[in-house]
Amino acid sequence: MTRIESSIFVPKSVEDTFSFLNTRESHLKFIPRMTMLEQTSRGMFGQFGTTLVGRLNYFGFRIPVQYEIIEIEPHHRFGMQGQMGPVQFKDGYVLSAEQKGSRIKFCLELTPMGWAKLFSPFMGLIGKIHAFETLRNLKRELSKEEIASRRSQ
Repeated sequence: MTRIESSIFVPKSVEDTFSFLNTRESHLKFIPRMTMLEQTSRGMFGQFGTTLVGRLNYFGFRIPVQYEIIEIEPHHRFGMQGQMGPVQFKDGYVLSAEQKGSRIKFCLELTPMGWAKLFSPFMGLIGKIHAFETLRNLKRELSKEEIASRRSQ
């Protein structure tokens, strides 16, 4: 298992940041190479046990991904677990208020299974790249919403 932690500051309150994370459509905007994400369970998105199926596109390869929300604490934590091909993962976001915005800590655990264990030495690099891209995209999307809300005032 490989564990990666990274954080970033965003110019949004923890409430606004959590609301963005707690919307299925938002994940399509900031998860790198996510081309499809559909909820497969009943009820509203953002509840413990919510399940989803998605698809990532890496170099023309379409990779199915299964998700389940395993941690939800309004305005503080949002966590998922799932499987992408032969790799199991857990990821999550921990929010904390800072002056003029929020700090988002992103945690990612990758566990290769079967033949994917051959790539274990590279899991740290793969995880760091994914964490960087995820947080970069998340900040970009939250900043877009900040700019849009200023225009409408």
